[in-house]
Amino acid sequence: MHPKWQERHLRHFRDALAALEAGEGAAACYNAYVSVEALLKGILGFSPYGDLHRLERLPSLLEKALGGKAPPEVEKCAECLERKAFSDEGARCVKCAEVVMEALYGLGSSVSVPSRSS
Repeated sequence: MHPKWQERHLRHFRDALAALEAGEGAAACYNAYVSVEALLKGILGFSPYGDLHRLERLPSLLEKALGGKAPPEVEKCAECLERKAFSDEGARCVKCAEVVMEALYGLGSSVSVPSRSS
């Protein structure tokens, strides 16, 4: 994974957690979505400086990254993140980001799971 994707993933997840703690649900949802999108694009080998014309939905990226259909809870969370990216349901978005990230970390990627305390 290109280090820029990893940096974006971790930065946006930390921002999602901070926004959630501050009661800013919309910012938490947006950053949770961007965090998962960055992780998926990194795993799939997208260029962090190009590939801007390649627009794909999170569930499609997830399926490609996992090499097949995602478990139902993981797929549901990817769909939720996409639908709720600009909603005020911060806790739900962060939880779904965690569910998707755990599934992706299980692939053996070089990304470590950020904790709520980091």
